[in-house]
Amino acid sequence: MTIVLKPDREALAPLAALLGAALLALAAPGLFAPARAAAPFRRFARSVWPGRVLAAVCIAWSLLWVAAMPLGSLLDPVLPYLQVLLPVCVVAVCVFLPELLSCRAAGLLMVLLPSPLLSAAQWHPSPWRLLVVAVAYAMAVAGMFVVAKPWLLRDAIAWTTSSPRRFRAVSAAFAAVALALLACAAAVYPL
Repeated sequence: MTIVLKPDREALAPLAALLGAALLALAAPGLFAPARAAAPFRRFARSVWPGRVLAAVCIAWSLLWVAAMPLGSLLDPVLPYLQVLLPVCVVAVCVFLPELLSCRAAGLLMVLLPSPLLSAAQWHPSPWRLLVVAVAYAMAVAGMFVVAKPWLLRDAIAWTTSSPRRFRAVSAAFAAVALALLACAAAVYPL
C-alpha cells in the first residue's frame, strides 16, 4: 500500500467530502441538542485520553512527513535523529504537559490537515477550489494559535457553549461550511 502525502487534483472531491462530513459531525450535536451537547464539548479541553489518541495520530503523520521530506545532502544525516526525536518530544509533552493536551493535539491536527487539502486543490481547474483553500488556511492559522496557546481553544469552547442559542448559531455556521464542501465534493470537484 502506498501512502500519498501530497495528493493530486483527482483527490480533491474525496478529501472535501471527508472534511465536510467531519465538520458536519462536529456541528450536528450543537444544532440538534445544544443544551445536552455542551457538557462533552466543555470536557474535551481537560480530557487526557482524547489528547493522547490525537497526539498519537499526529506523531504517526509527522513521522511520515519527516521520512518523505527531501532534506538535502546537508541535513540527510540528521534524518534518523529526527525520526527518534519527534516521537520522544511528543511523548514528553503528553507526560509532562497533560494540562490541555487535547487542545494542543487538536491544534496540531489542524496544522497537519491542510497540507493534503492544499495539494489537491492546487491545480484543480474549478474556481470553487478556493473554498477548500480558504477552509484549509483558516484551519492552519487557528491550529497554530491553538498549539501555541491551548487555552484559546478551551476559552472558545466555553464561550461557544455558554448559551444554547450561541452554540446553535456557531454550529449552524460550521454546518453551512460543511454542506458547501459536501455539495462541491459531489457536484463540482469530480473531474
